[in-house]
Amino acid sequence: MPYIIEQANVLKNNKVECCSLVIDDNRIDYMSRKISRYHFIRMPVDEFVLTAGYVMLDFSFQKQRTFEQFKQYVQQHFISRGCTTLLAVCDVRYEKQLPKALQQLRQQLLNSPIDYFIGVKIPLRTLTPSFVRECKRCKIPVIFIELDGEENLANVPWYWIYEALSPYFLAFSPHWKSQRALSLQQKQWRQVLKEHKIPFIPFSLKERTPLSLEVLKKIGIYPQKGDIRIGGEVDYNLYEHMPTSHLVAEKPIVDYDNHVPTITVHKGRLLKAGEQIYFYPGFGKECVVRAPGMFAAHFDERKG
Repeated sequence: MPYIIEQANVLKNNKVECCSLVIDDNRIDYMSRKISRYHFIRMPVDEFVLTAGYVMLDFSFQKQRTFEQFKQYVQQHFISRGCTTLLAVCDVRYEKQLPKALQQLRQQLLNSPIDYFIGVKIPLRTLTPSFVRECKRCKIPVIFIELDGEENLANVPWYWIYEALSPYFLAFSPHWKSQRALSLQQKQWRQVLKEHKIPFIPFSLKERTPLSLEVLKKIGIYPQKGDIRIGGEVDYNLYEHMPTSHLVAEKPIVDYDNHVPTITVHKGRLLKAGEQIYFYPGFGKECVVRAPGMFAAHFDERKG
């Protein structure tokens, strides 16, 4: 049955916008500052700040966990912090290992209560045109390149890598093993991939932290996930009693380390209410990126 989330303080595009949302069949059917012509049940949320459900990265889901260990890990690190979608990554050492690694990862995620996308992490030596083509075939939207600071990025056949990407331009993200590796290679990473027109993320991504809209756009997860928009799924968080300093009209800030959502909803289903967390095994499904990088992403080059 349709209903209205009324007077929501939506954190969107670095601003708090007050609007109401018409929800129908677990989709956002309409958004407007004022909704008076509808006579649906109304749920006022004006005392809260509403954010999109977060997308978070994790490299550990390939590990074997019992159901209880898996449940505890997901509840503690993801649901409790407002995550409604995972970017789960599997390690691949050689190209021929890819099918088995993906199978193992999917097996570990069968009981996931939240949706997930799949990426892969490889050492630089594994990056070849044939590996890229295999990732394209499997609809892998992002490849994390493991770097120790000693590799010469200029020796990679980037021209052939670029040729292999078309028309599924998946993104490359650096995964430096140490701070030293980052300081040695970050500038070269940005220069070389930009020169060869390779879709890339300029800095390493943090696990178990909400991925920015720019990163989601580059990978292609946006607009499926990570935003409050017409046509989007009902994935959101409600924050209660956020300090007024965090609600400045120009630059609202959510401190992910010190603030946790009061309520988290995933595809219209309540996942978190106060201290209570609800775990629905298998409710989460694998999501597929059809067109990576369709939307422009403008990164802050000072990050990383």
